[in-house]
Amino acid sequence: MPRPRRKPPPPGFPKQPSHPRRRTASASASASASSASPGVGAGGGGAGRCCDLSRAFGRCRALLDDLLRHDDGWVFEAPVDARALGLRDYYTVIADPMDLGTVLRRLERRRYAHPTAFAADVRLTFRNALSYNDPGDPVYESAAELSGIFEAGWASVQAELSPPPPTNDERRVRFMDELPRLPEATQRIVAGLLRERNECVMESGGKVMVNLGKADAATLDELDRLVAHHGAAASCQHGHPDADRKLLRFVDPGNVAALRVRMKILMSLTVWSLIMAPPPHANMDTPMQ
Repeated sequence: MPRPRRKPPPPGFPKQPSHPRRRTASASASASASSASPGVGAGGGGAGRCCDLSRAFGRCRALLDDLLRHDDGWVFEAPVDARALGLRDYYTVIADPMDLGTVLRRLERRRYAHPTAFAADVRLTFRNALSYNDPGDPVYESAAELSGIFEAGWASVQAELSPPPPTNDERRVRFMDELPRLPEATQRIVAGLLRERNECVMESGGKVMVNLGKADAATLDELDRLVAHHGAAASCQHGHPDADRKLLRFVDPGNVAALRVRMKILMSLTVWSLIMAPPPHANMDTPMQ
């Protein structure tokens, strides 16, 4: 079935594309890429990184404009009006709707911290269309074509990008490996920090059971500083009797509740055994008078 081109749109879609057609895309793309990006979000790393991100976001904007100027770009320019189109099962099939107009607004309002987040939303737009519509459907074919255009353009943007900053989950995994390698004195500082932030699960036998799953971004930032500051000291103390002593033990966040239940059961059994135990000086062989 041929794709819809320059036809009056059905109910629920924009009545006309708000972007000029493809014939002006190249000039505007070059201008957008060379100008300062409106979409640089939160992120650090110094002036060089900010400059790189600004240039990358400029190229993202140019790529998005190319998609919106495409003859079929209007189909994806606004949220799907499922009610007007009679798509009663749309929100059952599509759990996370997305459209290119929303991507554009987020880009202009600096909602994306990194270009990879922009790419994820564009891909979600086309993935939803491919999931809901069948092969051969005009919307399916348009989504497939525009997705190919996006991936070709995104490859050149991605090639110039620095890796995105690690997620909090990735940082937690790294700390579970790095913190026990620090000197014992530094591990005690870490334990004190986590205890202040109510991240410490329990202490037993000189070990501190820690649940990093509860650590927020601020706590993880503080741990980053501690590891960076004491990392050299840990290297210098390699071979010291206390250097390899692992004070910290980490608890799988999903097992914290089960651990607490087990501890309560053990405490209850201990109390019960004390109640039922015979008096310490009782002679069980002496017959009762």
